[in-house]
Amino acid sequence: MSDYKIRALTNQDESILWTMLMYAAHESSVDTVRENPLLDRYVKDWGRSGDFGLVAIDNTHSLGAAWLRLFSSDNRGFGYVEEGIPELAIAVSPADRGRGIGTKLLMQTIDLASSLYPAISLSVRANNPVINLYQRAGFVKVDGSEMLNRTGISSFNMIYRFA
Repeated sequence: MSDYKIRALTNQDESILWTMLMYAAHESSVDTVRENPLLDRYVKDWGRSGDFGLVAIDNTHSLGAAWLRLFSSDNRGFGYVEEGIPELAIAVSPADRGRGIGTKLLMQTIDLASSLYPAISLSVRANNPVINLYQRAGFVKVDGSEMLNRTGISSFNMIYRFA
């Protein structure tokens, strides 16, 4: 039995997303994320059309979140594939990793997004072990998407297409 619940993100949850984005981006502070225009676009003005996500919470704090945001060809996220396909961001608090929270968030996000979008994309560091989770969930690498990310580490995009 889990000691947390998963619920939909609301417009009032932007502060949760800033913290989760800090974890996802491997940054040391929320201020660093807020001040970086390459990162802030994933959370700033949360609740705009197309925004969707889930948060895992217990009685005292947020454990993790998975969220989708649509980008355009002139304002691409790191995992941008094409118009109409949202990019997934997902993070679990370091203290709460290894409990299956990320897996549950990912699978529930995929399930709920299947009626909203044709696919979901993401960007992942090539050395991140979470790639195995994404592959098990059905994500595949986007050919030709390899790049050096904002920190100089090799990354690539993955996509999950709904049948």
